[in-house]
Amino acid sequence: MIDRPPAGNELAQLQRRFLGRVRGGDAGIDGLLARGQMPAGLGLGIYGNAYGARLREALEHDHAVLGTYLGDALWERMCDGFIATHPSRVRSLRDFGSALPDFLASIEPFAAHPQLADLARFERCLLDGFDAADDQRLAWRDLLALPQAAWPTLRLASHPSFQLFEAGSNCVEIWQAIKAGQQPPAPVVADACWALWRDEDRVSRFRSLDPLERAAIGHFLRGGSFAGLCETLTTGLGASDVPVVAVGYLQSWCAEGWLSRLC
Repeated sequence: MIDRPPAGNELAQLQRRFLGRVRGGDAGIDGLLARGQMPAGLGLGIYGNAYGARLREALEHDHAVLGTYLGDALWERMCDGFIATHPSRVRSLRDFGSALPDFLASIEPFAAHPQLADLARFERCLLDGFDAADDQRLAWRDLLALPQAAWPTLRLASHPSFQLFEAGSNCVEIWQAIKAGQQPPAPVVADACWALWRDEDRVSRFRSLDPLERAAIGHFLRGGSFAGLCETLTTGLGASDVPVVAVGYLQSWCAEGWLSRLC
């Protein structure tokens, strides 16, 4: 409790000093608090512990597999370092860990193990996909109804939940093993690409993409046309195979709910 009600800029300054004290600093606020049954330092310490605990809970909720992979000691070290360098500046704890992948990629000892940043990015992509806005989904029959002349200039928009996740490690295989309660594989360098999306039952899905499908869906995500897609596919296929593969991709993507509408 404050000895006297502050006014104007005094209140803003007091709030900043209080927050600094809660975050572990020594903002010299103790003497401004009214004396009560509990010493001011003890009360502020309780606030500070609760502040850190809530932020750790948010990270643990969003990155449960990463926490298991790190183990208790490294997880605590990661949380302490992240909270100290990235104090919460957002209203929702949902976004508190947004900078965690970059933190892991730049701070030792975590940066020496690239699969950690990849694993954190993958878990955040799953969160983003699950929370993405809803939209209609393009059905294969919608494409079949188009006149033949419309196909060369056909452009498609992806569903809001759809993402391409590119990683330089086998982080997804590590995530899958831990999620299944199995021993994770040893980390290896990889050029991996995964499609992530939320299906019509609001279940998060993902699957790996080979280089050809990766190039194909990437072409549409960049606003390319169906004619451009066929040209892209000629780099990996014979000319006679291109139409069958291109149409097969579209049919598969419609079935999986990756596409939302014609552009």
